[in-house]
Amino acid sequence: MASTKHISIDQLTVGMFIAGLDQPWYRTPFLLHKWLVSNPDDIVQLKRHGILVVTIDTDRGLDVGAATPPAPPTVPPPDEPPPVSDEAVVPQESEQVPQAAVAAAAYRESMAAVERVFSDLEAGNPPKIAALKPIVSRLLEQIVAQPEAMLIQFCLDKVRRFDATLASHGMDVCVLTLILAVENGCAESDLEALGLGALLHDIGYVRLPRNLYRKTTPLTDQEQVLMKQHPQLAATVLAQVGAVPDAVSRIILQHHEYQDGSGFPQRLKQEGLSALAQLVGLADSYDDLVSARHGRPPLLPHDAIRQLFVLGAKGRYEKTLVEVAIKALGVYPLGSLIKLNTNECALVVGLNHEDRLRPRIRIIKGAEGQSQQDPFEVDLQNQPPDQPTRTILRALDPKLEQVDLPHYLEPAVGARS
Repeated sequence: MASTKHISIDQLTVGMFIAGLDQPWYRTPFLLHKWLVSNPDDIVQLKRHGILVVTIDTDRGLDVGAATPPAPPTVPPPDEPPPVSDEAVVPQESEQVPQAAVAAAAYRESMAAVERVFSDLEAGNPPKIAALKPIVSRLLEQIVAQPEAMLIQFCLDKVRRFDATLASHGMDVCVLTLILAVENGCAESDLEALGLGALLHDIGYVRLPRNLYRKTTPLTDQEQVLMKQHPQLAATVLAQVGAVPDAVSRIILQHHEYQDGSGFPQRLKQEGLSALAQLVGLADSYDDLVSARHGRPPLLPHDAIRQLFVLGAKGRYEKTLVEVAIKALGVYPLGSLIKLNTNECALVVGLNHEDRLRPRIRIIKGAEGQSQQDPFEVDLQNQPPDQPTRTILRALDPKLEQVDLPHYLEPAVGARS
């Protein structure tokens, strides 16, 4: 007899083991859809997010109608100090760490871990897959909880970085890939492979001259031929690891293949391509466009989005996949500097997925070009009736406008609407 059954959310009680929900995982506050309910607040959260039916596993938890196990005593015996939990103490509301700070910490710690793995790689040691799995899990957890905060960290990281490395590029592509995967509704079972494949997609470069990847001038024809060998060279690196999931290997080998057969190294077409590799490839393309590469200056995020649209129109990527990327990143991605019809300058600090042309913005310069001593936020989709109606005219180059993006993107900047 099967041990799983579907029940109404109203029948769910503490002590039951949830084996599935009636909504995709990325539309709920829970990273995974399999856990033992030990907190009544879990049930409240599920109801708030519209869950109507849950699947329970009666072999791993209570069945409907079973008695709820008694709660352990919470009052310590007299004259004994209360027990100290191994878990971190949750601060009170007034002490809560801002979400942006949590995202920043997760980004920094993950980046440090990725750099250690790539340092070993460049020293000739095989990649430590086991060391990368927790990184993917932590990044995914933050992306599900607060995707915009992670995109802001991505933007800040790009602005602050003076020298691109394999580790930093792998990290950027991993974050973008997981954000696109969540938006695209990818299966939970594919997420780890996506994250690992994104982190390691360029490991073949460790078999090429080290200065080739970091070269700041245009590549010669011979250097371009060498560069295009990195997907195949990755196989020799992965051979040192042993059992690498096939999905991860295919991502690494195929991330430069295109739907129209114009990619490399095998010029595969649609029917022979890994869908996961296409997702990583699209994130890789966007990161390349917004980064300085071999003598080419970075594109503005808005222009990079337009270029992705062109690649979709040309058939390099599925149009639906490009649409997912534009929805996730925005027509004016987070961190974009924009000019308004009021002659004010603003930064995009939040997205409105229902209307991609009307994001949430932080106004940093007034109509006369003066810096706002107290930058304030406006939701272009829900504008205050007592203020002029604002629309976006165009994207601006922060360097030309002499705007210090990190100063205005840091979460410490106050906001009012």
